[in-house]
Amino acid sequence: MAGTEIGTFCMQSVTGWIQINQDYTQNQQISCSNNAPGGSPGLSWSLDGQAYVNSPEWYALASTDSGNDPWNTIGWQTGSGSANLVQWAWTGSVTTGNTGAQQYGTGGATVSNTGGSGYWQAAIACVNAAGATASGNTNFERASHSMERSSAQVAHAASVRIRDKQLDIVDKVRNKASLAREYALKTNVTRTDTRTCPAGMVRKGKLAYTVQEFPANHTSPRWKDRSLVNVTMTPKGNNGGMVSMTLTKAKNPTVVQFQMRCGKA
Repeated sequence: MAGTEIGTFCMQSVTGWIQINQDYTQNQQISCSNNAPGGSPGLSWSLDGQAYVNSPEWYALASTDSGNDPWNTIGWQTGSGSANLVQWAWTGSVTTGNTGAQQYGTGGATVSNTGGSGYWQAAIACVNAAGATASGNTNFERASHSMERSSAQVAHAASVRIRDKQLDIVDKVRNKASLAREYALKTNVTRTDTRTCPAGMVRKGKLAYTVQEFPANHTSPRWKDRSLVNVTMTPKGNNGGMVSMTLTKAKNPTVVQFQMRCGKA
């Protein structure tokens, strides 16, 4: 698989442009369903300059099984602003997906910003049925290595239609979950939602969110033109969390990803 054209065995599932402030650490959950037919957040970007290939579908996450938890390798790049990112290992759960069962894999990225405020976007590698066969194993390690790059060229493709999306990863064997839901916001409309951990699990750590933008020209927005969102997050008991979101200013379609980690009670 090494050296083959993107779109033959492997396709990158790419986020929109994510806002990050100075001295912040962020988690971003990413699903191979970004590359589903019909237009999804992330469908229009590729980190290595290759155009998106819409057939066949890219269900399985290219991941490596470390013996304890599977993990995914990411690619990322910064946009406008002065963010200076350091990549950390993704500590959330991972679901590898399955091409035969038509189930999308989901993983994530973790970065810290040691610079000023700005934008970044991330990508994970997803494989089709041919990629699963060509890898010769179930963890697609060689495919995931193709994502070990940053600051690469952005390619343009079809326009993106943003929509709500659930990206939950539940690992019943290890008794942990990474719950993430994305909300497509409209200006001056308040949206609220409550998430609850799976049975037998409790909330772990702090509630968190990220703001993604999807410009029509696919390039990073200017920081001064960034979408402004008022977000309030409230813990509920020991196994839930509520979020309230109001988009007050936006030049681009805007999505908030609300995140909650769960673990053994």
